[in-house]
Amino acid sequence: MPQLEHLDEIAQEAWNGDCRRTGALSKGELLYVALASGRMRELAPGDSIAYAVDRVGPEWMAHMLEVWRSAAQPD
Repeated sequence: MPQLEHLDEIAQEAWNGDCRRTGALSKGELLYVALASGRMRELAPGDSIAYAVDRVGPEWMAHMLEVWRSAAQPD
């Protein structure tokens, strides 16, 4: 999915500490990036992980798990 590949690129940048490209994302896209990058506190401080998982939905979560399963959490 091209959209998710794009979000994965932004999530990788966020994981590395560069969150500049997250400002133009929709709420669902932002939550995907926050979950994938391990930056929920920084990117979605008012949202719970449970809410984010529900909002992202099963298809996007399945993709995220496939792509990000072995990624370490950011420092």
